[in-house]
Amino acid sequence: MQDGELTDQIHDDLARAGLAPGEHVVDAAYVTAAKIERAQRVHQITLLGPVAPDPSHQTKAGNGFDKASFTVDWDAHQVVCPRGQTSRTWQPLRISGHDYIQVRFGEAACQACTDRAQCTNSAVRPRSLALLPTRDLHEIQQANRLDQQTHDWQDRYAIRASIEATLSQNVRTCGLRRTRYRGLRRTHVQHVLTALACNVTRIADWIASPTRKQRAPSHFHAL
Repeated sequence: MQDGELTDQIHDDLARAGLAPGEHVVDAAYVTAAKIERAQRVHQITLLGPVAPDPSHQTKAGNGFDKASFTVDWDAHQVVCPRGQTSRTWQPLRISGHDYIQVRFGEAACQACTDRAQCTNSAVRPRSLALLPTRDLHEIQQANRLDQQTHDWQDRYAIRASIEATLSQNVRTCGLRRTRYRGLRRTHVQHVLTALACNVTRIADWIASPTRKQRAPSHFHAL
């Protein structure tokens, strides 16, 4: 099972146990626009994590027309570019097992555009976009990409800053990435025992050096 697929299962399991959180903070491997939408719709959970940025070269260049620069008319199945040109085609597209909508602009309009260099690096092909398959998912993606650039979003996400160190200790010291047993149930027992051992080790270290200058406690320790 891929990391992203675990998100739904975790939410379903927590909801069945009556433990669904109001907000779930995760890293980039566990969050997509579809996961954010499902978490809110099915369990009223706010899934907080960094949505992958637009991978286009226009975004990386910093001064190009990225996807956010285009206006999408979902009712008319058209997209308007930053210079007012309207797309010519709107059709389904499948990439690596995922559904998208491919939008293409007219070749003549793109060739004549004075801002072509900011829009595409192709000498002959018109500009095209790959959109998420529904309006809701597209708007969630765009809104989250904007939000995660703000200080408010980064302050909210900072609560997760110490969790990587917690996982790293279990991986490096206790070999958490390798199971010693066959079967999910036995592996789950190993994970529980590993977590207990890690907690006992931390308690022992704390008791052994009570006067040692301690760094500020992580959110995990405070909890």
